Amino acid sequence: MQTIISTHSSHITAESDFNDIKYFYKTNGCEVIAKNLKDLEIEYTKDKDKDKGRQHFKFLKQYLTLNRSELFFADKAIFIEGDTERILLPAMMKKIDQMEENKDKGIPLLSQNISVIEVGAYSHIFEQFIEFIGIKSLIITDIDSAKLKPDEDKDGNVKKNKEGEEILVPTKCRVNGENGTITTNASLKFFYEKYINEINASKSINVLQYFVDLTFDKKTLTKNNNINEWEQNKEGKLTAIYQVSDKNKDQVLYHASSFEDAFFHINRQFIIDKKDMFKSLKNINYFEDCTKDAYDLAEKCIDKKPSFAMEILLNSNSREDEKGNRYEFINWEIPQYIKEGLLWLKQD
Repeated sequence: MQTIISTHSSHITAESDFNDIKYFYKTNGCEVIAKNLKDLEIEYTKDKDKDKGRQHFKFLKQYLTLNRSELFFADKAIFIEGDTERILLPAMMKKIDQMEENKDKGIPLLSQNISVIEVGAYSHIFEQFIEFIGIKSLIITDIDSAKLKPDEDKDGNVKKNKEGEEILVPTKCRVNGENGTITTNASLKFFYEKYINEINASKSINVLQYFVDLTFDKKTLTKNNNINEWEQNKEGKLTAIYQVSDKNKDQVLYHASSFEDAFFHINRQFIIDKKDMFKSLKNINYFEDCTKDAYDLAEKCIDKKPSFAMEILLNSNSREDEKGNRYEFINWEIPQYIKEGLLWLKQD
């Protein structure tokens, strides 16, 4: 029998049989905890919907083995939705690190062993794994605001169920001003299921308003294994962040529903100043039209998201102070919700 102890090589992990891997990690009290990854399948299938649990476990095993086995060696993790965040996240981490007020608040983000995992809208599939390996994790997602409206057929007739009631379907909308009541985000609905059920039972407020009003300290969660649910706990190791109300340079308050309109709201002048350089944006003149808000810009101006993210970096300015310190990406700002999340992750 052979045992290989690997402290850094994700290649060894990727080539190993998933069920043969033992995971070791050291707690703050210098206690070493060992776990068998074959036991992880038990965690995924202990719920009532065992078939769905097995499906999620199969996906997790394939994904980690083929793409992200370095997560086993990370001290912290960030789960993101797509290309835009993946391209811009290192720059945003750099901006956090170079802020004077943050320099004494823990090790710089870019000096920490943080694994960035692109999971689309499926961060909830990793929930058992996150809890199992016990590392500090940040989920960056969208509030995905929506309202319920009658479903219609191709002729414009409202569909009804057997009881003659109108069938309602979720439709994307602004967070404020369009009677939005729900979020369509699968991860938020999963991690906050306990609280969503309480809201639906009490009918005191709607689900969307709950997430709008939720303070940052209530976004940090921990798993209650006794009831198999995630609960709010400021000492928890998992935080799920999404768009919050943010003020731009004109002190206009706006609540975005996606990264793009969050970025446009606080960086509109940046786009205007560099408009000839943003080839990925269509209807570029909309940015100078005061009748178009950030939601309009996100809906009508984005063509290719990865190209847009690259152009943000290409059009970024830098400067040096009198001491020779270099500051990069100085002509655009980080959306507030991402700033809050990265500052939380930066701390030990």
